[in-house]
Amino acid sequence: MGLDQKITQYIWYSKSKFSYLVICIFFPLSIIYYLVFLLKKIQSKEKSFQNKIVCIGNCSVGGDGKTTTVLSLINLFKSRNIKVAVLLKGYKGKIKAPTQVNMKSHSAVDVGDEALLYVEHASTFVSNDRLKGINFIIAKFSPDIILIDDGLQDFRIKKDKSILVINGNRGFGNGFLLPVGPLRQSPSSAMKLADIIVIIGDEKGNNLDVYKNKFKNKLFLKAEITCEKNQIDKNYFAFSGIGNNPSFINTLNTNNYNLTKIKSFPDHYFYTDNDIKNMKKYATDNNLEIITTEKDWKRLNTKQRLGINFLQISLEFSNKEALSEILMQND
Repeated sequence: MGLDQKITQYIWYSKSKFSYLVICIFFPLSIIYYLVFLLKKIQSKEKSFQNKIVCIGNCSVGGDGKTTTVLSLINLFKSRNIKVAVLLKGYKGKIKAPTQVNMKSHSAVDVGDEALLYVEHASTFVSNDRLKGINFIIAKFSPDIILIDDGLQDFRIKKDKSILVINGNRGFGNGFLLPVGPLRQSPSSAMKLADIIVIIGDEKGNNLDVYKNKFKNKLFLKAEITCEKNQIDKNYFAFSGIGNNPSFINTLNTNNYNLTKIKSFPDHYFYTDNDIKNMKKYATDNNLEIITTEKDWKRLNTKQRLGINFLQISLEFSNKEALSEILMQND
């Protein structure tokens, strides 16, 4: 992880005097961010679509578990024989125009890592402009439901259902808007937009009960990241470049992976051959197995993937029946 990202994460998620000093100095930037956000909201004209739109978003920057939630919803709809398509911007991908993702011809450089995860489970499309993307999907694929990865803050789109994903452990950090805090919008305003609030992991100490009491008409669901426990008597070298690297390490530790070496990279980091070569050499010299996230693995090329495993995870909801009931409603 780069020094700038380490400093940012420290300011966002710590309660040190240094953090509060930085917040005081740069707080006017958060005011500017809020005013721009508000202006964008006021100027947006909401458009409705005949096809059902379900949005999965968050109110903070990265690492909340949104991707895992989308994958779970894909499986939920498919189990009911509902034709589903996924739309995302394809963050850090080169392709900007509405495009259907092809697993054989597209790489993470083209469409981003999340798109390569989704396309294994459902028809997946990327578009830098979500409105154009939705129209493209309807014309080309005509699904029953379009799942939008992100877009809670895109007020041009009329959503039939919105799901807010929150990382229980991180909560809302220091509670400030970008750039002095991790928030894209206030938690209260995000919850007003959402029909369902999914809290992933331990929420101890983050005062989320305050919001549960305030928004009693919303469905709050607990969810846990699950994976098979490690059965191999080996030591591991774990690396990742995601929005919440500590959550990956915590999942490994919880599931009996003996971690000898850990290396963190910035979110959506594209690994060089030299990065992979150095990690493989260290692993070989110290008799370690290398493991990473599936997102990171998707960013590697065929040669880089050799000798590297990824952790297969899933999401377990506290009340899947209530989730299904709301999502299947025809409003």
